[in-house]
Amino acid sequence: NLLQNEQSLTLQFDNLVKNDAKAVIQTFPNRDLRQFKKMELYIHAEKKQGTFLNNNDLTAVIRLGSDFVSNYYEVRIPLQLTPLDPGLNPNSDAYNDTLWIKANNLNLDLSVLTQIKIDRNLSNVPVNRIYSELQDNGQTYSVMGNPNLGEIKGILMGVENSNATSASGELWFNELRMSSIDDKGGWASLARIDAQLSDLGTVSVSANTHSSGFGNLEQKINERFKVNFVQFDIGANLELGKLLPREAAPSIPMFVSVSQMVSAPEYDPFDKDIRLKDKLKYAKTAAERDSIRKNAVDFASTKTISFTNVRKNRTSNKKPQLWDIENFDISYAYTKAEARSPLIEYNIVKKERGGLAYNFSPQPRFIEPFKKMFRKSKTHWFDLIKDFNFNPVPNQLSFKADIFRQFGVIRARSIGEDKYPTP
Repeated sequence: NLLQNEQSLTLQFDNLVKNDAKAVIQTFPNRDLRQFKKMELYIHAEKKQGTFLNNNDLTAVIRLGSDFVSNYYEVRIPLQLTPLDPGLNPNSDAYNDTLWIKANNLNLDLSVLTQIKIDRNLSNVPVNRIYSELQDNGQTYSVMGNPNLGEIKGILMGVENSNATSASGELWFNELRMSSIDDKGGWASLARIDAQLSDLGTVSVSANTHSSGFGNLEQKINERFKVNFVQFDIGANLELGKLLPREAAPSIPMFVSVSQMVSAPEYDPFDKDIRLKDKLKYAKTAAERDSIRKNAVDFASTKTISFTNVRKNRTSNKKPQLWDIENFDISYAYTKAEARSPLIEYNIVKKERGGLAYNFSPQPRFIEPFKKMFRKSKTHWFDLIKDFNFNPVPNQLSFKADIFRQFGVIRARSIGEDKYPTP
């Protein structure tokens, strides 16, 4: 179709010696290819007129990764040559089939590349050595280093002289494209319960969760969540004094709170194109499986318990005394926060606060020194002086003592095998 916008690259080479290769590269900011299932490409190969080449003498080389030397996936395709003069009608389908030979086409299932990396990781092949697997279609897929389809920074397309003494010719790379978008959706839920326990207090529970693939209607596929997320909060405000005999008249306000967040990524954070469930499946032992899960999950937890102004209420009408136990109150609070992530092995913070308070409000003793002097006076001109008074007793006696203790420890995670591990 002449109206289509054809995207094509021509690569011409002359006197390419055996085992030598030439290529072009295209670099770009990080591209996430994980939402696609396939990469497709048409390839045309022909020799230069007057030279001699056979089928499979040339090999198309496609690399994609963060670089083209140490971290990349590679596809090698033995090429079938198009005859220079097939003797066919240029407008026929048969002629087109000689231009674009199906055996040369790239129809790459991206999951095969990640499976090859898994196979390499399970074998004894070093990461810095190329690992290859021959496919049923005659193409060879390889992995070098630790590339991942979530952060592709460039693509290389080239040709290698695999068999001939010298090679001259031309290659066309046509319509490189991604296809078969993974549009699997997700789900989300939200719940909340509030309960009133008579005069004992209140209890509230809330939770929310969403799965990988969930997103808003306006979001693109690559903007959807790629984590399985669960969060819950439990809180209670209780007056424990209601559980004790009324004659004791205690006031014991207690607040308890537990919150937890777990975010499990769809892909392993250290191999971003390998699904976490696949990495767990290939773990050799239960301990290794637990370690992989713990290292990959983002976890945060906070636990709190506090008693505020615990005291004994007054039950008699007797005159308050300086030494009454009702004048004292005690407070205590404890909080523990824990967190871990792929980069933080553990982060623990503990806080404790205790307090003792004393409050005494004696009955006032007002003295009116001029009241008797103007008792018999009927005029109101001296009311201001007559009503003058003062209280020699303090309105309130109080003190408060607080003790605060905090402990925190954090350790960064040692990733991989390090000669000098994190202490």
